[in-house]
Amino acid sequence: MNRVRNTVVQSGYILVLAVLCGLGANLVRPDGLPMVQAQGSAVTLPSDSGEIALKDALLLFASRRALFLDARSGFEFADGHIQGAVNVPVDDFELVFPKLADRFETVDAVITYCDGERCPLSTDLARLLMDRGVKNVFVLKNGWSVWNNERLPVEKGQRLESLLDLRDNLCVECAR
Repeated sequence: MNRVRNTVVQSGYILVLAVLCGLGANLVRPDGLPMVQAQGSAVTLPSDSGEIALKDALLLFASRRALFLDARSGFEFADGHIQGAVNVPVDDFELVFPKLADRFETVDAVITYCDGERCPLSTDLARLLMDRGVKNVFVLKNGWSVWNNERLPVEKGQRLESLLDLRDNLCVECAR
């Protein structure tokens, strides 16, 4: 009987020590879990639109607080894009914008991207969105390359047709 009691007491000590170690580790981590009340998001969006860092875009992606818009062509989009992104080529903006207008209200940020540091498409798309009154529009510079090189979530295929209720005759994935 004495052995069982000692085992239970020792197990209790080990459990208390494990909880204290876990709380201590959580306390010193910069991204530790809130213990009493959840604080604001780790991403603080600036009041003006502009460029966004990859780490901030990733946090918004993970929390589903951002809508990612791919400004590249349908070919490039079908070959690979950020998971959940919508293809909005600048030339098709007038057709696509009305279909997306209601989605801008449901997110904290709209992030446009293309490929290459000198690619002007994401900046052009961001400017068109801001001209239409969309708030919190950010550009992820060299977005596709940086995202893909970091092996972040991507997918392939075409979604523009579902927005426009059209079939892109140039998209191999859509022809099936």
